[in-house]
Amino acid sequence: MPANNIIISTQNYPPAAGGIQSYIHELALALHHLGNSVQVICDAPTADNQITFDNSLPFPVTRLSGPKFLRRYNKARKVLLQLKKTDQTILICDSWKSLELLKTSTLDSICCICIAHGMEYPERIQAKHQRIAKTLSRADLILANSDFTAQRVKPYAPDFSRVHILHPGVNPPTPPTDGDLDKANSWIGEHSPTLITVGRIEARKGQDKMIEILPTLLTEHPNLLYLIAGSGPLQESLVSRANELGVAANVKFCGRVSDGERSALLQKADLFTMPCRAVGDSVEGFGIVYIEAAMLGLPSLAGRVGGAGDAVIHGHTGLLCDGGSEKDIHLHIHKMLSDSQALQAMGQQAQRRAQAELQWPKIAQKLLHYASKQQAAR
Repeated sequence: MPANNIIISTQNYPPAAGGIQSYIHELALALHHLGNSVQVICDAPTADNQITFDNSLPFPVTRLSGPKFLRRYNKARKVLLQLKKTDQTILICDSWKSLELLKTSTLDSICCICIAHGMEYPERIQAKHQRIAKTLSRADLILANSDFTAQRVKPYAPDFSRVHILHPGVNPPTPPTDGDLDKANSWIGEHSPTLITVGRIEARKGQDKMIEILPTLLTEHPNLLYLIAGSGPLQESLVSRANELGVAANVKFCGRVSDGERSALLQKADLFTMPCRAVGDSVEGFGIVYIEAAMLGLPSLAGRVGGAGDAVIHGHTGLLCDGGSEKDIHLHIHKMLSDSQALQAMGQQAQRRAQAELQWPKIAQKLLHYASKQQAAR
């Protein structure tokens, strides 16, 4: 496959933290390592360590500062200027918002790709429906992170044949240091089995439901430990609730952990649990953290809502439950912990799938395959 000139237009970019920021950055790196010429144009405000970060990259990043409405217009002008300078170009927009201000006539000779994550497409048709549909009509390809997201896009897509599934990728896990392993051991101690959730502590992730079912789980597994890695708005209330329920000794709030600490914890855990649920319009579009757990051989319990069913294959790499039902969550965890052989087999299958299909080089190659087919069909 010949090398391409790839322009990535994104609202935000590291060193700012966030799921979309990380997605776009890892995709850019993977495309670069496959031999493509990559440049990122970003309308994010500047960050304290931005210059150091940008200087470490193997491709250029152009950042536009100023008020939001000016950044959007300036970014669109910068993208159009670059498109006129390069041949055999692929334009990747992190969402429909980064595509909206680009003129259709300028996009005629390139392959224009819009990434879809899920939450940017309201389930209920709203006033901006026409804006989104008009914008998506300019995209040659709309790459949704899951089947759930593809279905969210469907009412807005003028031509649904342009919508394809492109799951997010993962990198090989960061090897834990001796210090990371020691810290994980100090958190876990003599507890067994160990359940873990990694992610922002908020209602849709399901840490609150996990706390609620701990008294029942502890009657079956008195030495069980539930690890919560991350921080978020529900943390204080969950600490209080754990004390009220008398399970505080079996819950460990680890706070935000380093990559190495996360690897150490996932290696030592028996089951990754994030029984996600919808909270208003807030829902998991995919759930890359399930794949990060899978890379370390850990099976998952996920919620059926949203795109988690693409991340966790029910009965193969984990189980899916009703994340809004404490009874159903407990039933599925009980089932998984009661059959150690099946649990181990699901972890092995999860790891094989993650390593074979969901690492970033594979994802980047799949994107280029879609782009090549679209260009050949012109």
